[in-house]
Amino acid sequence: MKRGEALLSSVVRSAADAIIGCDAEGRITAWNPAAERIYGYRSDEVRRRPVTMMYPTDVFDRDWQVFQKALRGIPTGQHRTVRLRKDGTRVPVRMSFAPIEGVDGSVRGVVSVAHELTDEIRSEARMVAVLQATPDAIIGVDRDGRIVFANSSCERLLGYHQDELIGRYARTLFAEEDRAGLVELRERLFTDARLQAETRTLRTRMMRKDGTLLPGETRLSWQDEPGGPLLVAATRDLSELHRAEERLRALLEAVPDAITGISTDGRIVLANQGTERLLGYPRDQLLGQPYARLLPDEERERVARIVAGVFTSDEQRIVLYADAIRSDGVRVPTENTITRFDNMLLAVGRDITDRVLVERERAQRLESLGQLAGGVAHDFNNLLAIISNYADLLGDEVGELAGADPGRWQPVADDLARIQQAAQRGAALTQQLLTFSRRDLNRPRVLEPGAVLRRLLPTFCATAGDEIDLDLDVAPDAWPVLLDPGQLEQILVNLCANAAEAMPDGGRMRITADNLRPARTDPSFQPTAEAGRRYLRLRVTDTGAGMTAETSARAFEPFFTTKAKGTGTGLGLAAVHGIVGQAGGCLAVDSAPGAGTTMTVLLPATDGEPVTPASLASPVVPRPSVILLADDEEEIRESTARILGHHGYRVLTAHDGPSALALAEQHRDEIDVLLTDVIMPRMHGGELAARVTDLIPGVRVIYMSGYAEPLLDTEPSYAAAPMLEKPFTTANLLRILG
Repeated sequence: MKRGEALLSSVVRSAADAIIGCDAEGRITAWNPAAERIYGYRSDEVRRRPVTMMYPTDVFDRDWQVFQKALRGIPTGQHRTVRLRKDGTRVPVRMSFAPIEGVDGSVRGVVSVAHELTDEIRSEARMVAVLQATPDAIIGVDRDGRIVFANSSCERLLGYHQDELIGRYARTLFAEEDRAGLVELRERLFTDARLQAETRTLRTRMMRKDGTLLPGETRLSWQDEPGGPLLVAATRDLSELHRAEERLRALLEAVPDAITGISTDGRIVLANQGTERLLGYPRDQLLGQPYARLLPDEERERVARIVAGVFTSDEQRIVLYADAIRSDGVRVPTENTITRFDNMLLAVGRDITDRVLVERERAQRLESLGQLAGGVAHDFNNLLAIISNYADLLGDEVGELAGADPGRWQPVADDLARIQQAAQRGAALTQQLLTFSRRDLNRPRVLEPGAVLRRLLPTFCATAGDEIDLDLDVAPDAWPVLLDPGQLEQILVNLCANAAEAMPDGGRMRITADNLRPARTDPSFQPTAEAGRRYLRLRVTDTGAGMTAETSARAFEPFFTTKAKGTGTGLGLAAVHGIVGQAGGCLAVDSAPGAGTTMTVLLPATDGEPVTPASLASPVVPRPSVILLADDEEEIRESTARILGHHGYRVLTAHDGPSALALAEQHRDEIDVLLTDVIMPRMHGGELAARVTDLIPGVRVIYMSGYAEPLLDTEPSYAAAPMLEKPFTTANLLRILG
């Protein structure tokens, strides 16, 4: 017995709650250390004093009645109240009372256990503050579906004061047609413990006090209470979101472009009026359908691969060009900006029929220009060749006279030099026309960009002049390209000349070459740069005055120039455009007034091995003794023969293929070189070369041409022999002969 009492005493002393014993009159008989800590009184200060000294006036009567019930042996349960500390402050507690019985079973007094609620009430206050501060309407619902608490946002959103909601059925706060389903859901949640563990989010419509509906999103959770769990419903007002969605829908319908949503499984989940106009289908015939049905059969695999890539790649936006099939079967060319948005793609498409027609007309104009250029190039270059050859012949003779009598003959020599320069400018103009229209002579080879750029550095410096600082930066691993060496040089020199002309007062020019593999299609280039393709990127940047957007857009147009009249042809950048397009590349201009200009050229990279500079050079051959010269233009034939004769060559001339073949048969043991025009009546140069080669094995063949591109395209054998383009200078003629 004594051991049990000792154990009980130990428990009372170590308890965290205040334990107080009182006799039947309410005088304190026992006081544990926790009571001393909570109330501030020592045990000796309270012994035999009335416990009611700690009862605040506002709870005195109620709590004394609870004490009397316990004294009569009536269970009191737990209830919340307050007590006064020694310093007069109030302390919130949760108390329980029990009678103290004697040996004979009579009630001798009352014992109370008080748990301090200061921290809990503080925490509850914080929770209540949060509950009241949240903009969502929050209600607690019991098993019967009645509201047991509501926060202040309910009044703001629904128009009900909090007191009006307590005890009200929660279903009355929702639209009438939704109530039955919500009641069924509540009953299932209260009876199925597995569902209680899940938080559900519902789209709901709450009914305000004035009868209007509030679109909302209701989130359900659970709160454990002594009387049983409560279903907590927090509803967020989606009115503004709905208004934004309505504005967005209105905007989608107002946009003239076709806006289509595509799900991950390739089906159409969104379509606006623009889509209906573009495709001719009503919306209900598009929604849920595979987007592939709108594409031509040959496009479906390519487009599916690109669309799948947008879903899986880091790039969230691409531009896709594809034909679409209208409801009437007509193919419509479209440009589509495709953007990944959450778990679907948004495709903004537009009909580019007009643009395609413009480009087609432009291509037709280019073709017409090319035909015109090709038609006149042969005769024009032949005329220039005649002028150039006779100017060279006169130049040689007048040069000797000028040496003996410079006062009389040097002006004549200068005039002849100007004639020769004019002939060369005319030849360059013809070449630019042919290049722009993609009808120039093209002999592509695998080129190493670094070697070409370093070889051209002196030319770049001369083009830039002393007032412009020039930087050249070539990536050591720059990819090789397949291009005619002269065309690559023409691209670079034209871009440098254009940059230098933009800086008449000096500045800085930067030439760079590096590699680029675009992660996505880039419509800023003409034509669009392809995603994933390997390109050599050439950039020429200047610090000049820059260009307006209108000027930049026309930079590559033929005959367009911003230079003063008579100082430019407007064909330099047009020629660059022609070369790059012929090579399968693309161009871009980045410029703004006052910000300088960057011209960017992308050329397709190749896996071929670059040719070495040595292999590009003309082979060293023995000096020929007899040359068979065939050309149907008498002036060219005679002037070229005189130039060759003047430099020690013996020349046999023929006005067409058959006569040249007859001379070859007569002098087969003497002829070392066949120098023949390509386009001649009765027998073209390729056929003549083949027959002379059969007759004289080992004879060197050199072609001349003012414009032979159509014939060269159909005769691959021409690529094996050197080509001397008319008009040519004496120096070029002698160099190619060796």
